[in-house]
Amino acid sequence: MDVNKESLTALVSCFSRGYHAMNSHQHIFNDWIAHSLLREEEKQLISTNWANAIAFFDPEKNESLKAFEEKLEWVMNNQTIPQLVSRARYAEDGLMSAIERGVKQYVILGAGLDTFALRQKNLPEDFIIYEVDHPATQAFKRNRLQEMGFDIPANVKFVPVDFKQDSLPDELKKGGYDSQKYAYFSLLGVVMYLEKADFFNLLSSISDMSMNGSSFVFDYLDDTAFNDGKASKKLIQMRQITAMTGEPMVTGFDPFELDRELQACNMLLYENLSPANIEELYFADRGNGLHAFDHFHFAHLVVHK
Repeated sequence: MDVNKESLTALVSCFSRGYHAMNSHQHIFNDWIAHSLLREEEKQLISTNWANAIAFFDPEKNESLKAFEEKLEWVMNNQTIPQLVSRARYAEDGLMSAIERGVKQYVILGAGLDTFALRQKNLPEDFIIYEVDHPATQAFKRNRLQEMGFDIPANVKFVPVDFKQDSLPDELKKGGYDSQKYAYFSLLGVVMYLEKADFFNLLSSISDMSMNGSSFVFDYLDDTAFNDGKASKKLIQMRQITAMTGEPMVTGFDPFELDRELQACNMLLYENLSPANIEELYFADRGNGLHAFDHFHFAHLVVHK
């Protein structure tokens, strides 16, 4: 696969969402388009790498599970899928509620191979989706959509942003973003890789360009995830893997201090879900063996200036 690192991350996430859609009888989040964005050789390579990773995650399971598909299923259901599908479900459930309140702009930060634009239905005619991502990743996605025969819906605006060089408000405004209309922002699977100061700067820029009452949803790690004496084995392994790929997890928050920390960004904490909350909301009473990940939280912020 001749793709950049950003695109590879997008491909792996897309594979996981698609695997859940195709193999689960109790969908937490049904991204039925995801696998259609991947080439067969990409699916084979990703599935092989994930199945082989069982030796790292659980050597005993690697010995007891003999079949390739069993190894792949165990890794997907224990190490990747629960977090990916539950955070996507949380973001899109919140979006549907926001649309009922009259929100007409959805800004997907770090969109990757997000497929909401291809799955959208029954939305207001003047509803606009802004997909924001690194220029290279966004170019990869647009080429992939064309290659796979997908038409880009008329209400989708691609906004290439290199956060190290570009101004998010300026680039969104060029794309048609209206600061005089309510907006709903999502940022999934990213905050733990950002320095805390950079994240707060991002929040401040979003509050500056948005109307009071606009929303921002994201997932984050609690601060105990970075304490090896308190962190779960799974989380320690995740930190090790991301560090080996050159993208270490660096930021966690104290869930009980988050609201106070956000005040300088002109954001209020509307909802703050713990792993136990997420388990109850999406995983309780299911027989598929999926469970919420320790240390991961979901939060919904509201602009308040």
